[in-house]
Amino acid sequence: FEARMDEAWPLIQRAAEGCEKNLAVVTHGLVCRSVVARRTRLPEGVDQDLNGLAWRNTSVTILDGPDPWRVRLLNCSAHLDEVESPQRGAV
Repeated sequence: FEARMDEAWPLIQRAAEGCEKNLAVVTHGLVCRSVVARRTRLPEGVDQDLNGLAWRNTSVTILDGPDPWRVRLLNCSAHLDEVESPQRGAV
């Protein structure tokens, strides 16, 4: 897995460099964890190993680059707090 990530990361960086605005990469939490732990500077107070951090479905992580890439927003799911569940009548 990490070898594949090592191959993919330069492709993502090149794609980001070629964008006039922002690049969105949609992927699974394991990929996010790998990129954040191995390729970024985390905010002060966040353990580099990300111990105890569970990646929520549809969470958002924002990285600012180029190297060294920095985490601006980590595993945020606040956008889900405003959505009512189907059990409560909203879709």
